[in-house]
Amino acid sequence: MTLNKPAFWDQTKFSLWPILLLPITILYYFAICLKRNLTKKKHFNIKVVCVGNIYIGGTGKTPLTIKIASLLRKKINLIVIKKKYPYLKDEISLLKKNCNTIARQSRVMALDESVRDGYKLAILDDGFQDESIKKDISIVCFSSSQGIGNGYMLPSGPLRENLQRLRYADMVCINGDFNPTLEKNIKLHNNKVVIFYAKYKILNLNTYKNKKFFAFSGIGNNNNFINLLKKNNIKVLDYKFFPDHHSYTKLEIANLKKIASRRKLTLLTTEKDFLRIGGKEKKNIKYLATDLIIGNEKKIIDIISKI
Repeated sequence: MTLNKPAFWDQTKFSLWPILLLPITILYYFAICLKRNLTKKKHFNIKVVCVGNIYIGGTGKTPLTIKIASLLRKKINLIVIKKKYPYLKDEISLLKKNCNTIARQSRVMALDESVRDGYKLAILDDGFQDESIKKDISIVCFSSSQGIGNGYMLPSGPLRENLQRLRYADMVCINGDFNPTLEKNIKLHNNKVVIFYAKYKILNLNTYKNKKFFAFSGIGNNNNFINLLKKNNIKVLDYKFFPDHHSYTKLEIANLKKIASRRKLTLLTTEKDFLRIGGKEKKNIKYLATDLIIGNEKKIIDIISKI
């Protein structure tokens, strides 16, 4: 499932679209409430940490999952769990590249398997809305740049559920710069939640210097990728955006290479996008290698370690 995010989702000024879509939003809200009330929560003989979101896409769930797993794997026998959707092959591949990962049709199935295999901690990449699982810690991710968007639920806005659900979060990770407005919105719904920040650090930054790039991406918030490049003085002379989880065709890659060659630019994309490109088509395409740096890292890991 690719997601081409409407511009009005992130507009704080008045737009008619959210109002027109409000009847569908109301139906959607009642549907998720009904499903939540009919779902029985199951407890597993394993500690469960959920890294989820409320704003749909582009909040940094997967990088945070990978980071937490990397910091804890020497302390505890852990597994990362991802629900298996065909359009999430890139995220599953990225997780498997960096972590011990199980991807199954249901998280319950994956947790049962993890218990049988003797794991002591499971980290869920996504699943804050999955009411069938008793979680020990829930972390909700936001992007500092997008915040809560226009504040409406789908399809009027980018929120998967009402912000009141933040009262079930133990921690909130804000990806990006300090954002007091977003913090205030979060605290309105849960004044006890632990808020921490995370930022991407570009690895081997010097390898990108003195080069000119044609960047492209198909992620939740494409602008964040371009802004990261520009913030680190990486010369981006042109770029092209695709929908989130876009599956690149040979023709699309050939056209991108043709443009880059004509303008004497190097193609640059995200690691997630790179994993969605066919083997032969990867030639002459670079991806941005990054690490996620967590503020108050020791405090956050200590909280998770003590569950």
